[in-house]
Amino acid sequence: MPTGNLAEIRLIGVWRVGRFLLVLAGIARVFDVERCWRLLVMAPVSRRTVLKGAATAGAAAAGGWLSGCGESPNLNRGAKKTLSFWAFTDTRTAWQKKAWELYKKERNPDFEIEWLVLPYQQMHDQLLVTAQAQSGGPDIVDVEIGQFARYIKGDVIFADLKPKLQQMGEWDNLYHPSATDPWSWQGKTYGVGNELNACLMSYRHDVWEKAGVNTEIATWEEFVEEARRFHRDTGDVLLDQAYLDANQWWLLTLQGGGGYFGADGKPAFNQPPGLRSLTWMQDAVKDGWSILTPQGQSYNIALEKGKIASLLGPSWRFSGFVQQNIPSTKGKWHLMPFPRWEAGGSRTATWGGTGVSVLKTSDFVEEAMDFVLFEHTTTEALMYDFAGRQVWPTYRPAFQESKLNEPLEFFDNQRVGQLINEVSPEINNAYSSPYYQEATSALVRIGVTPAMQNLNIPPKTALTNAQNEALDTIEFVTA
Repeated sequence: MPTGNLAEIRLIGVWRVGRFLLVLAGIARVFDVERCWRLLVMAPVSRRTVLKGAATAGAAAAGGWLSGCGESPNLNRGAKKTLSFWAFTDTRTAWQKKAWELYKKERNPDFEIEWLVLPYQQMHDQLLVTAQAQSGGPDIVDVEIGQFARYIKGDVIFADLKPKLQQMGEWDNLYHPSATDPWSWQGKTYGVGNELNACLMSYRHDVWEKAGVNTEIATWEEFVEEARRFHRDTGDVLLDQAYLDANQWWLLTLQGGGGYFGADGKPAFNQPPGLRSLTWMQDAVKDGWSILTPQGQSYNIALEKGKIASLLGPSWRFSGFVQQNIPSTKGKWHLMPFPRWEAGGSRTATWGGTGVSVLKTSDFVEEAMDFVLFEHTTTEALMYDFAGRQVWPTYRPAFQESKLNEPLEFFDNQRVGQLINEVSPEINNAYSSPYYQEATSALVRIGVTPAMQNLNIPPKTALTNAQNEALDTIEFVTA
């Protein structure tokens, strides 16, 4: 480090403290430390400003003025203002960087964006520190669906995107259960997602056809009859039952009009839709036509050999997971809507996703909002993600793009996009809560897993116990 007069020595001390905090947080390595030092001692800033900046950097572990230590630092006098964007995977930033180039071409903005990709847990943890400090941190951030609840306990640090979307006339152009519901709370929308995640049943058409399984199944009751016959004839199963997490319970429950929470944000596990789902799953194993999901590589092998002939989920599962883990099954899969619970009911659900949020503590809220909403309501921008990850968008007008509806070779040239577009309006609304982690943990530990491992436990008992556990936990943490 350089040496000099008393003021500079004080700055050195502040810098060392700030850098030590950053090292503890595991983040200092991503910055150009010496360059930041030069900018710090040369910039005409007050001692108070430096102290505030160092404290914010240590608390947010990447926030405040220190986040500008990249290609276009905010401390450069006369430079464009720079917005920071935090993400946890470069597969997400890939399409957004292309959207940014398109935005610059069309809007000629007076700002730049710096992209910072951190490990998943580290990024979300550091964002939580930002939330608690009410300062520092990024201007824009990717927030995974399961992490969002952490940031709406108490004062929310995100800006409400709903008024701007309404002003733009785009609110009604979104599939809300995937685009906004997971990042909404008490009438405000704090993030927007581009991943539609409409769920379908993906099935081995070669296996189904050989066994004579009816591909025009309309209801889950009909599915059970086909599954019983299939197991009797082949010894294999049409569908397994996930029991170490709540994902399958969630899909079936949301399809039936229920969910983790009610409109008031309180757990709603033991309501009729959730009770029906767990009863159906448990009965499937009791009756012998289904099995508990095999773990690890055994599951992939079972799918590859057709021992398990179907799976439920969104595109990242029926497309991404299958193509990555069992590419040998290319051309052997078809897709169909979920069988209905009852006549006129939904044939789909939604599962997973990541939303993009704008921090209201940002100095550039309007600029950040403008870009985030541009990339989520511009078909050309959204097509970058379809080209890279085969992600169907939450923006309804984008489905006029022919590429979204082309035959896909992996699915025996089925027009998957047409099917997704057909069922997506049927996705039921899902409610969020600040206590997502606490509630879903209780649901799995006390409800789904015990009831599926011990078939003598009545589903109503398991779900009521899980709900009471969740309510007790929520009461404890809010007392």
